[in-house]
Amino acid sequence: MFSTSNLENTLNILCSIQKIKTLKKDKDFSLAITVFDKTHEQNILNHAKRYNLNISVVNASSISELENKYADFFYTANCSLKVDSIQRARIQQQVFIIDNYKVLKNSIIWQVDDDILFGRSNYINSKHIVSYLLNYFSEIVQFYDNNRSIDAIIAPTSYVPPIPSLLYSKTQLEDYLNREYIRKEPVDSLEYHDYYNQPNDEKSYSLFLSETKDKIEIIRSILMGKPITKVTCSEEGINEPKAQRSKLLRGGNFIVFNIDIFKIPHLGFCESDSIPARRSDMIHSQLLIELGFNIVDVNYFSLVHNRRFTNTTIEISAKKYFSDMIGALLIQYLYKGENEFNNRLKFHQNHIKKIVKLLCDNVDESIFRNEIDRLKELDIQINSFDKEHFINAFEDFRLNKNQLILKLCKLAS
Repeated sequence: MFSTSNLENTLNILCSIQKIKTLKKDKDFSLAITVFDKTHEQNILNHAKRYNLNISVVNASSISELENKYADFFYTANCSLKVDSIQRARIQQQVFIIDNYKVLKNSIIWQVDDDILFGRSNYINSKHIVSYLLNYFSEIVQFYDNNRSIDAIIAPTSYVPPIPSLLYSKTQLEDYLNREYIRKEPVDSLEYHDYYNQPNDEKSYSLFLSETKDKIEIIRSILMGKPITKVTCSEEGINEPKAQRSKLLRGGNFIVFNIDIFKIPHLGFCESDSIPARRSDMIHSQLLIELGFNIVDVNYFSLVHNRRFTNTTIEISAKKYFSDMIGALLIQYLYKGENEFNNRLKFHQNHIKKIVKLLCDNVDESIFRNEIDRLKELDIQINSFDKEHFINAFEDFRLNKNQLILKLCKLAS
């Protein structure tokens, strides 16, 4: 199940599903694909007919009807209907499942982002290759048969880091500009981010992924979020599915065994002007855990993040960075305490400054004037952050969340 406003992404994910569906099938299951069509042309259904798959499409009119029918659900989840956010898309899927509960109650629901491929990332001769050797659907049915106590799985994605890309730019700029693919020790305790999904014990960045030698293009790719170096990853530990306590990885690859999870509103936090903060997937996962659901991480079901960069701009990256920062600070404040919140805020207050300094020390500023100016504006925005205002807002959110938990306890049990 996925929502999309991009036809190309849709065709890519459907093609990847068709490839693995032709592989050996070890378990009996039927596969149904539900697509929420948010394209302007509303043409997903016509294009989907070319695939030999059981595909149903929820069009814009049906999505609007669901939102009107379940308006109270959106309100309870603190979801703004002014923007088309990730949280809003997740809730649209939730209420669709609730609306079709009898049909779907015996299903495993696999929710993914639309820019995902059902395949594995491999790095061969410094090239990113997607291989289709695993029948994910057969494997997940087998895993469910062996783990009936698990309610849902959070699985990672690989290759492209998630938005906001600026979280991952500093390390890559350092690696590229210094020609050093070795992480320096000891790691500063405030340096939260290295490369996405990097194991804690990895130190080597031996793979250079960029296909160009043009310095300007490579630096712009880094600022857009396109990885140009890659950690040398070991394949150990993914030969068979192994569940571990959820670390609340970010969304995009969520597999639900217990359909009653969808009765729990996908809670989110709004900034000023009803703009949703990112990380609602993490907030929702924690809410499910607090209600007693068994949520685990399983790296075995990792998928490939296949994001396109054609429409990415530094303005979009900066906007999403700030929105993500609010969500990250909320997570730290709610679940780790005020000290971690302050450490995280300190990290953000210095992080963009470091990126700007790297650029100013190593490039012709006139060429990157737009990027540098926008980063400086973002730095001012971050360092003008009204800490006390947001602590008060976070406390209000905590109170509302706790009231919601009390209200939902009977449902969760």
